[in-house]
Amino acid sequence: MTELREAGKNRSDKAYRAQVRKAYEQREDRELYSLALLNEIRRDFPSLKVGVFTRSPKSYAETVLELAFPGFEWDVVVSYEDVKRTKPFGDGIDKAMFGLGLKYISRIVLVGDGNVDIRSAYHAGCVVVLDRTSWSRWLVRDNWRSLEHMPDVIIDKPSDLLRVIEDYRCFLPDLERRLYGVQGSGRYDRVNKFLPKEVGGDSKPVAIFSCGRSFSNYKSLEWRRKWHKLSESIQEHKDSENFADEWIESVRGFISAHFRPMLFSSNLMVTVVPHRPGRTPRLEAFLDQLSRSYEDAPLPKKSSVVFYGDVLAFKDSVKSNHGDFLGRIERFTNIQENLYVKRGELLKQRRRILVIDDVSTTGASLIYAKKYLEEAGAFDVTCLSIAMNISDVLYG
Repeated sequence: MTELREAGKNRSDKAYRAQVRKAYEQREDRELYSLALLNEIRRDFPSLKVGVFTRSPKSYAETVLELAFPGFEWDVVVSYEDVKRTKPFGDGIDKAMFGLGLKYISRIVLVGDGNVDIRSAYHAGCVVVLDRTSWSRWLVRDNWRSLEHMPDVIIDKPSDLLRVIEDYRCFLPDLERRLYGVQGSGRYDRVNKFLPKEVGGDSKPVAIFSCGRSFSNYKSLEWRRKWHKLSESIQEHKDSENFADEWIESVRGFISAHFRPMLFSSNLMVTVVPHRPGRTPRLEAFLDQLSRSYEDAPLPKKSSVVFYGDVLAFKDSVKSNHGDFLGRIERFTNIQENLYVKRGELLKQRRRILVIDDVSTTGASLIYAKKYLEEAGAFDVTCLSIAMNISDVLYG
């Protein structure tokens, strides 16, 4: 129905609506939120406002909604003609919120199935739920981009929304959930990063796991950053050598979950992306704090975890990404030429290795840390970022 949808801009005649109705009724296998589920949401959460924000033209949206959810009264419908800037801008979310007399963007939740939905929610500053119900087994580019943006909640069936509405914070990435002090399963998103072709890269992804997100200082993220606890926590610990307990517990949770099958048969070495010359050794201090936590609460006797903060190092010639205003390719080149393995003798024992960074943007530091450790003899290197940086969502 794509061509029909595009042809409906600024049209409201009966003939067009009839075309939409006919095309819609030609298929019965559409992925739909059932009318029963919407009524259940209305019953269980009577004060909740339920609306639609779509890039579809108004006549198209109204016709489809009438067919899919007969008799259901939406509190608001914002379509293509209702805003000057539609998705990925969040203007439609603002229009719906203000039209309903709501004041707090942090209490608005957008449910979508694609990357443009996540970007528009981040731009507006609200919570976003990614529903993968309609995704096929084989992921397409938009699916991967959606996952790279690490939405607040990821669900695989519409009925999960009932639990999300009760308290979406239980579904957040692990460290963010811990900062709220709520119970929930550990969620460590995997984001694939790539070496650019300009520095000899190919299409092979490097997996970087993350404990949470950090919203950058772009104008497009201003409203979301205002109430994001982990972004605030990262700023608070910018020059700190003592970190919040939640940071330590989240990394411990990742180690327990990710390396559980090997804890009884092999050793694990944990290291960090090193500080740059002249900088405070923050991550080394974090590693010391993490190590002490295992002294207080050790792993089972047969498992072994060791901590070395000086496995990797930077040359004195390394530049500052921000201070020297390095572009994306320059950042990769900077790390490529200046990061090296300082203590290769530690790799002689057959250990698995976990490398930790604080905030990852391009992933350059972790990508080259993994590459150089493996070239020096490490046989299994896992990359973990305390937070994955979310950049300008209007242009990516």
